[in-house]
Amino acid sequence: MRSDGRAVSEVVGFVLVFTLVIGTVTIVYAGGFGGLDATRDAERVNNAERAFDVMANNFEQLASGDAPNRATEIKLSEASLSTTSNRLTTINASEIDTAAGANPVAIRYDSGDGSQIVYELGAVIRIDDGNAVMIREPDFLFADNRTVVRYISARGSGQGTGGSTTVLVRAEKQSTALLATQSPATNVTIRMRTHPERADVWESYFEREIEAATGSSIDCDTTSVDATTDRVVCYGFTVDSLAVSRVRVDVELT
Repeated sequence: MRSDGRAVSEVVGFVLVFTLVIGTVTIVYAGGFGGLDATRDAERVNNAERAFDVMANNFEQLASGDAPNRATEIKLSEASLSTTSNRLTTINASEIDTAAGANPVAIRYDSGDGSQIVYELGAVIRIDDGNAVMIREPDFLFADNRTVVRYISARGSGQGTGGSTTVLVRAEKQSTALLATQSPATNVTIRMRTHPERADVWESYFEREIEAATGSSIDCDTTSVDATTDRVVCYGFTVDSLAVSRVRVDVELT
């Protein structure tokens, strides 16, 4: 009886230890791979952000005349890349007969799990679960009571691709135009159409930069146009000089 009891105890002990080991391995496996998936997803969006920064720099080189064309590689990894419809941005002043405008497309990376990276009018904006942050500002200057705006107007709407592939964003400079110059410029008004998720970040950018240039606070308004478009308007500020130019760039996703 004593020998049988010892054998039963050893079997029970083995079963308990074996169960504990299996349970621990299962928990580590499930939690560990879940953590690895989250880290992988975050890193692929970070990689896309870095690629968009390179792309924005390439576009600025085109605009400044340093190169006639540029290509940027963006690795998708189960994401999608597309160009949106055109949205109009204008700048006007009391002394200017015709508003200086551009009608560019945006280039959008969508991770599929709540994160997007968007290149729009020279700026790079990241959106995570509806919260937008401008991580690269556009090629605008608001300083020393001056406003200098260079629209980088990307052309080529309606393109899109997805999956696990590497996409080349090919950009070729088409034209450069000086749209407006004025010294001084009074009652300067900026009007911009953008996606509702990006409207607040553009509004904050304009308010901050115009106040820094003029020394006076300004309130921009955001109103809804439809389900996919908001209008951001900054009314009536004055600067010593205003200059607006536009560089048109053809974009192709291959």
